[in-house]
Amino acid sequence: MSSDSALAGSVSVTRARRRFDDGPIALVIFVICVVGVLYLAWQHRGESWLDPRHGWGYPLGIVGGSMMLALLLYPLRKRAKSMRTLGSVATWFRLHMILGIVGPVLVVVHSNFEIKSLNAAVALYSMLIVSGSGIVGRYFYGRIHRGLYGSKVEARELIAEAQGFRRDMDVDVRAAAQNVVLAALEREAMTQSRGFFSAVAHAVSLNVHAARSERELIADCDRELESWASQERWPARVRSRRIAEAHRKIRRYHDAVRRVGSLAVYERLFSAWHVLHLPLFFMLILTALIHVVAVHLY
Repeated sequence: MSSDSALAGSVSVTRARRRFDDGPIALVIFVICVVGVLYLAWQHRGESWLDPRHGWGYPLGIVGGSMMLALLLYPLRKRAKSMRTLGSVATWFRLHMILGIVGPVLVVVHSNFEIKSLNAAVALYSMLIVSGSGIVGRYFYGRIHRGLYGSKVEARELIAEAQGFRRDMDVDVRAAAQNVVLAALEREAMTQSRGFFSAVAHAVSLNVHAARSERELIADCDRELESWASQERWPARVRSRRIAEAHRKIRRYHDAVRRVGSLAVYERLFSAWHVLHLPLFFMLILTALIHVVAVHLY
């Protein structure tokens, strides 16, 4: 393989990889802001200006509760034909996640980190359960979609990505026997599973085989590169760099194969999460309404 074709292959694989990942900078900034707000509220807890009845805690509770009620707009946008012109689903999903975090944060600040009644405790813990469920669902979502707001990932697309990584590895690993082994690993990854436990067993088996393949390939690659280094009299720095780069390519390939195998597991987990999350959310709305009525009546 020529150096130009190797470089082109490396660039194409890198671009493919970027399509599957979002930059974390915005997420880090958002998390810092959320943690900062909670820290400041904790530092001023118990002060009268944050009182949930008469201070700033009262409007914060209204805004936070309204944000959580607005979470229903996202499923409506996905299903209601009349809302299809009101922005893309990806934009609504961004808003859904932001509201699902900012709303509970404002409610926690509204509570002034105190629970003074049974109905308040039930409403607060219901909110925390739903928020935690949302975070879990976001994790499952990320495992079966391209990045944070991308479309759903298909197994055949992931295996094509893995095959691109394998071609990229050919620059450093030239053994034809290894290509046969890796092709067999890819076929195993594409095996269809019936049922959740079958999918889990398949993913575990694939992970074991991928780990063994990764170790063997790294060992073979090290021997081959060491031989080249001796023949070509590479400087120690060049040898270390080439070996590290080859290891990175091998690990990247096997990570892609593992993701193919785990896709069916996360698809089933995400489906089960959907069934559970919506009833929890309606339970939250009910407990929040009871809390609001109780506070204003008594």
